Amino acid sequence: MEDRGDSEPTPGCSGLGSAGVGGGGGAHAWAPEDAWMGTHPKYLEMMELDIGDATQVYIAFLVYLDLMESKSWHEVNCVGLPDLQLICLVGTEIEGEGLQTVVPTPISASLSHNRITWKDNLRANSSYFIQ
Repeated sequence: MEDRGDSEPTPGCSGLGSAGVGGGGGAHAWAPEDAWMGTHPKYLEMMELDIGDATQVYIAFLVYLDLMESKSWHEVNCVGLPDLQLICLVGTEIEGEGLQTVVPTPISASLSHNRITWKDNLRANSSYFIQ
């Protein structure tokens, strides 16, 4: 496998629109040549949230795929929490049951109770929140 300098996600997805790098409409520069991910509608939706960096969006997208494909969740949507710089996934594990929130974070993320107040942040940022 050759060593490519552009194979890693780069911080700052805010400059990348749905057209990708250079406006070509394809996958982003860091994506492998066969990367369908860079053109997936949910991935592009997460990029448009302008939350965190490309690595965080990548992690959130992988968790989204796991919930939808492996765990067969229903109606999984992404919600951006700008104050916390987090992307949350909101969906139902079993059709007809209550919503659950998943917060995809890298293992190195530092989270504390003081930083996260779920109910207030979700209510302020999401139409998916149910009391």
